[in-house]
Amino acid sequence: MRIEQLTFTRFLAALFIVVFHYGLDIPPFTHPSISFLFSNIGISYFFVLSGFVMVIAYSKSDKEIAPYQYYRNRFARVYPVYLFALLLSMLMMWICYFPLTWDGVTMNLLMLQAWFPQYPMLINRAGWTLSVEVLFYLSFPFLYNKVYLKFRLIPIAFGILLFWLLSQLLSSYLISIPSLIKEDSTSHHLIYYFPFMHFNQFLIGNLFGILLLHSYERFRKKWDILVIVLLAGMAALLKFSIPYANYHNGFLALFFAFIILIISLNTGYITKISNSKIGIFLGEISFGMYILQIPIHDAFYKSTKPLYYDHPNWFFYLYLITLIFISAISYNYAETPLRKLLKK
Repeated sequence: MRIEQLTFTRFLAALFIVVFHYGLDIPPFTHPSISFLFSNIGISYFFVLSGFVMVIAYSKSDKEIAPYQYYRNRFARVYPVYLFALLLSMLMMWICYFPLTWDGVTMNLLMLQAWFPQYPMLINRAGWTLSVEVLFYLSFPFLYNKVYLKFRLIPIAFGILLFWLLSQLLSSYLISIPSLIKEDSTSHHLIYYFPFMHFNQFLIGNLFGILLLHSYERFRKKWDILVIVLLAGMAALLKFSIPYANYHNGFLALFFAFIILIISLNTGYITKISNSKIGIFLGEISFGMYILQIPIHDAFYKSTKPLYYDHPNWFFYLYLITLIFISAISYNYAETPLRKLLKK
């Protein structure tokens, strides 16, 4: 099963991440009525969505997943553009005289950087999330074959919700200690980037993917109003943030998963707009937008430095257009052909 309307939400999440990193000082994102929306939550949404679509994509039958084929497909999907972004980041570091270390390069090439607190922000800083995704990919065939196909919904839901709750309690406790979240400290990197700290979000996505399979035929109808209400509720949570709630590590995972579920069941106008050709295409290039955002920004800054200082608004929007354009080129002429080749 493929839920096309979810594809466009990937583009929106990637766009929000880019704005969070580079556009918070750029109008209209500085306006008080919307500035709070561009918080550090896009990664959490991606992790939940990853767990959700993984269940949907491999639910065609009750057969077990063949691990080798699954791992090959995942590798073909993410590694080519990941490697391209990594090489581009290394090139920019060389041009700008930033030091490269063999261990840092090796960890990034193997997608292991998030497992070690000294490496997640080295070279292409956005790449740490792929190190987390590797944990998701490695665990999913086991989860699907040995848990989701073997047990009923209630014990699965109980186990996942309990794991999520314990994860949030631990995360909230850790971020309540100021000395542990000091920027660039070992403890900070372990709390925010260590893969197991994000596993709860993937599992929540899995759970709601299973819920969709149980409810798709019965509850598929026009849910536009509910989608709008849920989005307004999320905006309220961002506007009036809860103390010691770690939004980055999955506090909003249940909320995101419910939004994803309702969007998947929706047949209204929002779905029709999301399912347009341009909406789907923008969603398809979203991974390129995310993983290329930092090296493209560095290259754009290096080549147009006066524009950055004299006209920062123009710089940001030209950078954003360039990022979307290069992501589209990468998707059409690198990601798609290489994925097909690697799958063979």
